Amino acid sequence: MSSKTKQIIVFLSLLTVFVLPVLADRTNVRAGWNLFSPPQDMDIGRDLLDQAESSISLIDNQKANTYLAALGSQLVAHTPGEKYSYQFRIVDDQSINAFALPGGYIYVYRGAIETAQNEPQLAGFLAHEIAHVVLRHGTQQISRAYAAQVPNAAPGRVSVRTVMDRLNIGVDSDSVPLKYSREAERQADLIATQIMVDAGFDPQNMIQFFQRVRNQSMSLRSEFATAHPEPANRAGRVRTEVQNMGGLRRNLRGDSPDFHSVKDTLLASNNTYPNIDRDGDVDLPSTRMVLQREGDIEFRYPENWRIYESGNAIDLAPEGGIVSGSLAYGMRIATFDLGDSNLFGLRGLAPSDRTSQSSLSRATDRLIEDMRNSNPNLRMVRRDERRRVDGQPGMTIEFTNDSPLGGTEVNWLVAVLRPDGMLRYFVGVAPQRDYNSYASSFERIVSSVRFVNYY
Repeated sequence: MSSKTKQIIVFLSLLTVFVLPVLADRTNVRAGWNLFSPPQDMDIGRDLLDQAESSISLIDNQKANTYLAALGSQLVAHTPGEKYSYQFRIVDDQSINAFALPGGYIYVYRGAIETAQNEPQLAGFLAHEIAHVVLRHGTQQISRAYAAQVPNAAPGRVSVRTVMDRLNIGVDSDSVPLKYSREAERQADLIATQIMVDAGFDPQNMIQFFQRVRNQSMSLRSEFATAHPEPANRAGRVRTEVQNMGGLRRNLRGDSPDFHSVKDTLLASNNTYPNIDRDGDVDLPSTRMVLQREGDIEFRYPENWRIYESGNAIDLAPEGGIVSGSLAYGMRIATFDLGDSNLFGLRGLAPSDRTSQSSLSRATDRLIEDMRNSNPNLRMVRRDERRRVDGQPGMTIEFTNDSPLGGTEVNWLVAVLRPDGMLRYFVGVAPQRDYNSYASSFERIVSSVRFVNYY
């Protein structure tokens, strides 16, 4: 055997040992049953595109559109499967939302761009929507809906027009091709993770963005949350997939000045914040308080504030207190699921010992860790473990963070344990310059809290 042949054999052996396992361990996510072919996906997408653009307003800004198309193209270059001709458009709407039509037509709302803290977060958001196209989730949903009406329907034997007319497919919050299952979301997370890693981004930025969306005003994100139900253990699944792929590159892509330039351009052109003047002022909280009961809790809040609620969170805010989907002035009341609360010794404890200060402290630390995943600039200022809420041991922590109005805000956190092991928490938010005008109202809200049917 020649020395050259031996070198080739050694090289191929090393390739098998070090490279092929990385490729093989990548999760192979297969698209589900579908009546349509990939070219038909594009036909359906074009048909829905006309409907979509007749009911939405698009951003006509060459700089912003060029940037989004360039970032999208960089991600698309690493997609598996069918190579669609992707198009990216920005919807002139402050909602934190996006939708992907079959065939690669992706619409990102300006509110999502304004909410992202950096380019990797926006890239993760885009990669997730691209993944829905790759996996053909839209036409898969249409196929299922049509098969429920026409059980004998078979792939390759139905026309796009017949199906669209029969199902009366449109583009709205209840549209069949835009509503995904948790399994579809799980699959999209995996493909998006692969795209991010291959493109040189840390996919944990995708998780940070979704956590940030979850932390925004529930009322402003309800449409996205309805169409994109959050699968369990999203962060853990992404970490596992990264490990399956052999880990991250050494030189990961960081933030981009182009992203911030586009974000600033969009923010500067936004004139739709109600009751906020050029100095960012809103009406001060009224000293008159009104009573509200929500599930297992009663509290009082300023009469000139409004309630925005969904799921396990309630936002109390004045008119204009929510900016680009973020709470700039007001208070959030929510619960935090600690997962396996037995680890903290919280479940099944008697009233006399269930709220030990050490358990509360550990549970609150878990909440803070979760908050920092989507708010990396969150900084603790002081911590006080002597608080009580309706007679129950509580904890107060003060933070600083970036305000959606620019500059620094103060976050005043109060946490208390529930008997079921969930953490009930209150977060008062105001820009640092205005915090003293809101602190007494935050205190009055928490002091008014009464827990109902806790025992």
